[in-house]
Amino acid sequence: MKWRKLMMFSLILLSVISFGVSEINLNHLEFLRDEFIIEGETKIGYWIYAEKFGDTYVHTEARGEGVTCVDDVARVAVLYTELYKLYHNEVYLQRAKEALDFVMALQDSDGDFYNFIFDDGGINKQGVTSRKSANWWAARGFWAISNALEIFDEDRDFQKKLESSAKLAYSFLSKSLDDNYFLNKNSDVSSVFLLGVIEYYQYTKDESAKELAIKIGDSILNTQIKEGLLKGAFDEGTDYQLWHSWGSRQGESLIELYKITGNTKYLDSAIFFADEFYPVLLSLGPVYEIGKYIKMYPQIAYAVEPIISTLVKLYSVTHEEKYAYMAVLFGGFFERNNHLSSPMYGPNGEGYDSLHSIYINSNAGAESTICALLSLVRLKTLPSEIQPLTSSKIVGGRQTLLFEAEKMNTGIYSFELDNANNIRIKTEESIRIRQKIDNFYSGEYEVYISGSFDSNTYVKASSGDNSIDKNLEPGDGIMYVGSLNMKDNQIILYLKPENGFIYIDQVILKPIDPIYIFEFDKYYYEFSKGKIEKTTYETKAEESLYTQTAEVEGIFIENSFLLNIEELFNNDGIVSFSNRKSGNFDNFDGIIGAKYPAEELTKQLVNNLLFYEKEDVYFKFKIDGNDNLILTSQVINLKNIEKAFDYIYIVGASDHGNYTGKILILYQDGSSQEVNIAFSDWCQSPIYGESVLMEFGYRYDSLGITENINPKMYLLKVPLKSVPVQSIFLPQIPTMHIFAISLK
Repeated sequence: MKWRKLMMFSLILLSVISFGVSEINLNHLEFLRDEFIIEGETKIGYWIYAEKFGDTYVHTEARGEGVTCVDDVARVAVLYTELYKLYHNEVYLQRAKEALDFVMALQDSDGDFYNFIFDDGGINKQGVTSRKSANWWAARGFWAISNALEIFDEDRDFQKKLESSAKLAYSFLSKSLDDNYFLNKNSDVSSVFLLGVIEYYQYTKDESAKELAIKIGDSILNTQIKEGLLKGAFDEGTDYQLWHSWGSRQGESLIELYKITGNTKYLDSAIFFADEFYPVLLSLGPVYEIGKYIKMYPQIAYAVEPIISTLVKLYSVTHEEKYAYMAVLFGGFFERNNHLSSPMYGPNGEGYDSLHSIYINSNAGAESTICALLSLVRLKTLPSEIQPLTSSKIVGGRQTLLFEAEKMNTGIYSFELDNANNIRIKTEESIRIRQKIDNFYSGEYEVYISGSFDSNTYVKASSGDNSIDKNLEPGDGIMYVGSLNMKDNQIILYLKPENGFIYIDQVILKPIDPIYIFEFDKYYYEFSKGKIEKTTYETKAEESLYTQTAEVEGIFIENSFLLNIEELFNNDGIVSFSNRKSGNFDNFDGIIGAKYPAEELTKQLVNNLLFYEKEDVYFKFKIDGNDNLILTSQVINLKNIEKAFDYIYIVGASDHGNYTGKILILYQDGSSQEVNIAFSDWCQSPIYGESVLMEFGYRYDSLGITENINPKMYLLKVPLKSVPVQSIFLPQIPTMHIFAISLK
């Protein structure tokens, strides 16, 4: 086995398929492809993870689980089977065959599947994500095998092997269904199994398989939600109503069931799903899950691909262009149609792991890469004139809006913050919260509030002269307040509990008639009521690239010039034991987060100064209040500096991964210098060659609990020109922090 194989971005593309303004690139998938030993036999599988270090990807195992798995290699088989059906390329047929051979090697004699392989070639037979349990990997393995049965007519020996495997898996999984014809009591994994059953029926013409498919499909229909924020979605909860984005193939499977039965109730259900629920996701992004509140992140390729697959198949059977338009707008997630306007699909075909509020996890393992590629394969089947719209960007419109209550304007009202799951406002008194709405589109909106209410609670929602009110009964989750005609760009909610506490989490506005304005090729278009029309759109005046400018002085200590950058500090990431429940170093989007221990830092300071003997340089630290700056394009102008320095030293660290960027240094003679700034994650090891300035024995988590994690502060040293520095322009990297800057 090629342990920890490396991949450099300079690799030549192995396979490129033209795709409108983008391309399907199989190079990274080939990098993940490797030889694995399964109990003494060599098989071809795909590494589950690939972590990024600088410009290099490294094969990485899932600790405690294994190095490759049926769940992902079955995805590969589906991908290459679909590619072969489209292009009849023998390379795709061979790749599908070897992936299927791997999947069948993990099938036991009873028809069920194990999932993971350990590094030593042993099968993980006990892990909860690997043991035989008629679970996701078994359903996906069966689907991959059944889906490929028809493409091996000229390889009869292998086809017979597939037939035997499919029959065995079908027999086992069909006997594992509960009284509702579900695997594991849920419609999500059962929808994957249903796709396999349909493919199995189409190949075998076994009428009993068709009858089983109908029973599963009917049970899926019974889980469809008819009202509320989740209207159209399929309930995947057991204790409470829940929908999660990953693996939700109910709509896709019902479309396939319609194809073999001709029964329009299955197609109507998929249409209801797409028409009612997908607009919410097109507004907010492919949110991770919606249950008692909306969990926005992480947003993953595995969430987007089932949406695209459903919409593309819906277009293929209805020929309604609105589904093709929705598919390409969702497909834009991989290019720039996400809230960070950043690609989720790399230059060598990497499918990035996840999108978060302020950063992208650029790890690129099998699941995310395959889901990105399969999404593009599906989109490739749409009319060629529609495909380029994947490069569009939604910029406004009448969309679903989500507001976190703790970030809304609470005026003079008093309350506490509760940190159970999602941060919530906690109060037993009446409270008024309000929110101004940028780029507001007037219209009728359904108003929802999520939280937990101990008693009957009076709620009034108003916008301008219009208002609605309701008495909410005790309970928790997302609750419907009413339909409000909003003409003002502000929503105000007044809540008064009868007795006991209320916990206010989120306020959600869902338009009755959504409109999406998107930019494409320097023009603006409106997507509404299933049609796209060119329109005019007034963009907000551009804000200055540099969000804050400071005139900075400094002090000399020996040969070090310590810049006083406290004016720019915008983050409290160092807290004392007595204040450990406050502070927030690593949760930009939230109110509280993990942080450095002030006690550990002060042990190394004298009058807030640190002397670093290796470089003979001093640094000034601040501990109380805001103590570091998050990089948001600040400008540091140096006042009254006539001396030229040899080096600039920057103390910093990143959160949620390792990040790099560019600093622009402007000199007094008008010349400039662009230099790299790179800081590794504060709780990992340095990967960019920066020095570890300080390492601490523990940190405080978001609840103030001491964690045995060793956070660090790093030191970056950059040579300067022999000219006095005038200004330092910092980049926009909200996952990177600076604590101190000194010149020497």
